[in-house]
Amino acid sequence: MSPLSTPPSADSLPVGLRDIVFGITIGAVAWLVRYLCSPDKYSMGYILRRTATAGLASLLVGLATKGYFSSEGMAFAAAGCAGYAAPELWDALLARARALRVKSPSKE
Repeated sequence: MSPLSTPPSADSLPVGLRDIVFGITIGAVAWLVRYLCSPDKYSMGYILRRTATAGLASLLVGLATKGYFSSEGMAFAAAGCAGYAAPELWDALLARARALRVKSPSKE
């Protein structure tokens, strides 16, 4: 058997992969802090759905605004704001759709 190879250093990883790993780590820590500090205890499914919604919204806004803003900080701010607001907007949209479905008469 050959000896195990040495683990890759942070400098040898591609920049894109390193950014993804750091982003996931920062997001996971933020999610954990938000959950632990919340006075309301929610189910893991609820928390994971909201976290995935926020992450997806941030990713899509970040990709959509790439090259649009001249300031990198403004692009990060736009992606962060979208990620922060996305779970509440999605919940409101789902509640509205459910209310419309209940109000609409059934066709029999």
